[in-house]
Amino acid sequence: MWHVLTDFDGTITLEDVAEILLHRFTGEAWMGPEREFRAERIGVREAMRREFALITAPPEALLEVIEREARLDPEFPGFLEFARSRGIGVEIASEGLDFYAAPLLRRWGLDVETRINRAVWEDGRMRIEYPYADPTCTLCGCCKMGRVLQLRAAGRRVAYVGDGHSDLCPAVEADAVFAKGHLADLCRREGIAFRPFRDFGDVRREMASW
Repeated sequence: MWHVLTDFDGTITLEDVAEILLHRFTGEAWMGPEREFRAERIGVREAMRREFALITAPPEALLEVIEREARLDPEFPGFLEFARSRGIGVEIASEGLDFYAAPLLRRWGLDVETRINRAVWEDGRMRIEYPYADPTCTLCGCCKMGRVLQLRAAGRRVAYVGDGHSDLCPAVEADAVFAKGHLADLCRREGIAFRPFRDFGDVRREMASW
């Protein structure tokens, strides 16, 4: 039986929600650590810690921007219905943050299990907690590859859907990979077979033939 593990920012959403916030509240300052991350000199945790430390606005201001600007892939709800009709599990594994993902999923009426980093505000600043991290690795916040391995050990075949640098690890271990954006570039570089996609309509049409 297939199980779909999918990224959130830029995959289920049309834009990367975290990047919307970082652009809006830090200008170009966040791009310093981001460039180091994309050059593979630092991991996701360090990049996120440094980037979100630049934001001093209260959570209410951040959520106001998200409410106004975040957009869902319009094909995702139909994909979710298709998957459930076939008995295919769907789960989100994201390096994003719960404080914006949870209200967005509620607003869009999507009941999907999530594995995502946790934002905590202390003295007006955000601190990020990692409930789904691998204790033996300090690079990633949410260990997506570990979740792929758990699902495969439970007898599932895993299709991974993603668009970014943090999606490379699970793509290495997944039984099938749907990739766009930076993930597609990385899969080409690493010789990982993948199916290109534009939206979840493409994913649904491909999986319908399996």
